Amino acid sequence: MKRLLTLLMAAMAMVAMPALAHKASDAYLQLSRADGIVHLRWDVSLRDLDAVLDLDQDEDQKLSWGEVRSRMDDIRAYALAHLRLQDGRCTLGEAQPPALEKRVDGSYLVLRLQGACDVAGGLRIDYSLFREVDPTHRGLLRVDAGEGQPPALQSLDPAAGAVSVAMPPGGAGAASGEVGPDAPGTAPTVNAATTGGATFFLDGIHHILIGYDHILFLISLLLPAVLVRSNGKWRPVARWQQAVWPIVSTVTMFTLGHSITLALAGLKIVSLSPRLIEPAIALTIIVAAVDNIVPLLRGRRRIFTFLFGLIHGFGFANVLAELDLPVTSFVKALLEFNLGVEAGQLIVVSIALSVLLALRWQRRYPPLVLRGGSALAMGIAAIWFVERVFDLKVLPV
Repeated sequence: MKRLLTLLMAAMAMVAMPALAHKASDAYLQLSRADGIVHLRWDVSLRDLDAVLDLDQDEDQKLSWGEVRSRMDDIRAYALAHLRLQDGRCTLGEAQPPALEKRVDGSYLVLRLQGACDVAGGLRIDYSLFREVDPTHRGLLRVDAGEGQPPALQSLDPAAGAVSVAMPPGGAGAASGEVGPDAPGTAPTVNAATTGGATFFLDGIHHILIGYDHILFLISLLLPAVLVRSNGKWRPVARWQQAVWPIVSTVTMFTLGHSITLALAGLKIVSLSPRLIEPAIALTIIVAAVDNIVPLLRGRRRIFTFLFGLIHGFGFANVLAELDLPVTSFVKALLEFNLGVEAGQLIVVSIALSVLLALRWQRRYPPLVLRGGSALAMGIAAIWFVERVFDLKVLPV
C-alpha cells in the first residue's frame, strides 16, 4: 500500500512536466498534384521553430517578421532536412516566398513547395520534423484526391518512419517506370482515406495522454470517488460498484461536454483563442480540487463537470479545424478522433480508479491522498494558470 501511495503521488507530480497541454505540437501539410507536379503547402508553428532554432534574437518572447526573415535560410534548411520524398529522389523547390499566417493558436510559417515526382506507386513520405526535440509532434497530412473525391487524411508520426500515400493521376507529366507499391525496399502504399480511421483514432489517444492538464482534471474528479461522507467524516465505499457507477456518470457528462465543443470549434462555428481557453482549463482543475476539500459545488458536481467539459473540448479542436475538410470528411475524422480521445480517457480512468480503490481502506487516504492530492493538483494548476495568463515559463523545461 505504501508503494501504491508513492506511485499515485509520483504520477500526480509528473503532470507538472511541461507539456503544452491540449495544444500539442502539430504541423499541417496539404499535398496535391497537377500536370505531373507535386505541390505542398506546409504550415509550421513559429513557436515550435523557435524552440529548435532560437529565432527570438532579442529574447522579448515575441517573434517579429524581421527575426523570422533573417533566419529564413536556416528554417528552410531545417524543414527540408526533415522531409524526404521518394527516399530523396523527389526534390522540392520553393513555389512561392514564405509567408506568415496568424491563427487562434499563434503564428505559422507557410512554406509553398513543388517538385516533379514519380508517384504512380504512391508517394513515399519520410517525415521527421522535431523528432529530436519533441516526441509529441505530429504532421497532419491532407492529400487532395482529385475533382469530386474526398481528401485523403494521414497523421505523420516523426518517429514512425516512412509511409506511402496514394496520389491522384494528376494529368500529363507522370513519368513511367515509377516504383511500384510492392517493390523491395519501399513502404507499403496506403490510401489515407481508408486508413485515416486508425491514424486519427490513435491521434485521439495520443492527444489525451499528452494532455497533462486534462489528466489532472480527471484525477481530481476521481480522488473522492472511492469514499462516502457520513456524519461529517469520510469512509471508504464497501463495494467497488459504489465508486464505479457514480464516476461513470460524471465522466460521461464530461465526455458529452467536450464532444460538443470539439465539434463546434472544429467546424469553426465557435472559435475561441487558446489565450482564453488554456487559463480556463487550469481554473477548472483548481475548482475541482477545491471541491474535494471544501464542498464548493455543493452536490452539483455533474452539472459543473459538463460545463467544464465544454471548456476542455476547445483544447482539442485545433487538431482537425486547420485541415479545412469538407463536412463529410470532417465528421468522419472527428468521430474517429473523438473515439480515440474517449479510449485514452478510459485508460486513464481505469488505471487511476483501480489504484484508488486499492488505497481506499488506508487510514491516511482522506488526509494524504484526498486532501494532499487535491492540494498538489491546485498548486500545479495555479502555476499553469499564471504561465498561461502572463505568457511565462515557471516549470522547468
